[in-house]
Order: sequence, then structure tokens, then C-alpha cells
Amino acid sequence: ESGVVADLNLSTNLLVLRLFGSEKQPVLALAASLFLACLTGLVEETTFRGEILPSLAQGNGLAGGVSLSTALFAALHVNPKALLEGGQSTADALVTFALQLCTGATFALLYVMSGNLAVPILAHSLYDCYTFYGTHLEVAGQMEYAKAQALMPSLPGSSGAAWRQRRGEAFLQSAAESFYLMDTNRDGVVSRKELRIALYSYGVRLSGGESAAVLRAADADESGGVDFSEFLEFVGPSGDAAAAIKRALLGVR
Repeated sequence: ESGVVADLNLSTNLLVLRLFGSEKQPVLALAASLFLACLTGLVEETTFRGEILPSLAQGNGLAGGVSLSTALFAALHVNPKALLEGGQSTADALVTFALQLCTGATFALLYVMSGNLAVPILAHSLYDCYTFYGTHLEVAGQMEYAKAQALMPSLPGSSGAAWRQRRGEAFLQSAAESFYLMDTNRDGVVSRKELRIALYSYGVRLSGGESAAVLRAADADESGGVDFSEFLEFVGPSGDAAAAIKRALLGVR
């Protein structure tokens, strides 16, 4: 639920969407993921563990070589511009640096312990392949679920027909897709955590308390979650989720 982690996940999701699109393509995505992962694993491990680590270890000892090559590996995975922008961009860059320190150290230790460069190459390739392919299946599956739910002849809840008359079919379909994209566990109810994480994707950053306040404003039956009927009643008056959120945070009905 961390904003920084959500931002990192969003960046990965957007990259995978650009690579593979929003439709499930299991064979093509797997082949492309394997190719990209193997290429990345081969190039980066040959460079950092095969060349840079031994070179740095000559004058700094094995521990120094591992530490320095890992720090360099992590630093080159960070956007330097983001570090200088301050605020959330800097926080994201620092978390990326920390994550790459962990993965880089793992690959370096695998190389040192095995003495075989093929081991970290394989581990790196499998890690990247799992990230690319797993993200594709997750994102495409969620989008497929949202579209299928939005196209149902009779959407769940009694307020769908009323809002269809008031704001039209396009609004209802858009609201349904937005709602079911947030419903990541596919139980037909959006929790506070799902709401907060989803809003990061739209650039709306809420604290835990703020997201709880928005949920309370939308949760008419006080069940602890928001179903589609409640979501429609929440966003329907303004026709816009962002406006409805602002209204809830300001305590305006």
C-alpha cells in the first residue's frame, strides 16, 4: 500500500502495457519476456559480475569488489533526474536504488559462492522473465475482467438503470470499468486499500486516513467496502471520481 511501492509497480505495469498491450498474449509475451530477460541477464551479469566485480576486487578485496560493483549496479538503474527533482520523485529513486542494491547483492553473492558466471546470469534472467510475464498476465487479466464486467447486460446493483438514464450509457460503462479495475481481488467490493492503491494510478495521493475518509463517504451501508451501486452514488452527482473525492475530503455532500 506504500505510495512509493505503488509507483514502482505502476511504472512496471505501464512498461509491460507498452510492450505487450492490454490483451492477454501468453505465448508472445512469454517468448518476448524470455528474450528480453536473457539478453538483460547476459549483458548486465557479464558487465557487473564478470568484469567490474573482479576488477574492483583487485584493489579493494573481495568484499570491497562486491560492495562497490553492487552500488554501481544499483546507481545505474536510477534516473539521476528524479534524484534532483525532490519530493516523491526522489523518494521513488531512492527506493529503486535500495531494491537494486538487494538484487545486485544477491546476484553478486551467487557468483562469488558458485564461481560460475552462468549462475547469476540464469538467476537474473529468471527474475526479469517472471517480472515481465507475471505483470503482463496480472495487468491484462485485470483489464479483461473490468471490461467483461462493464459489458454485462445488467450491471450489479439497483442504481445502474437510474444512472444510465441520468448520465447515459457511456458514463455507466466508464464508471464500471473504473470500479472493476480497482477491484483487484474480484469480490465485487472495493476496499480502502484497493481504493488507495488505485488512486495512485490516477495521480491522487491520499494518506491512510484520507483514503478511509473517502471510503466512509462512499460506503453508504457502512459495510467496510464499496460495492458498485455505492460507487455510482458516490461519483454520479459530479460525474467525476476526482471531484467526488475532493468533495468527500472537504466534508461537502
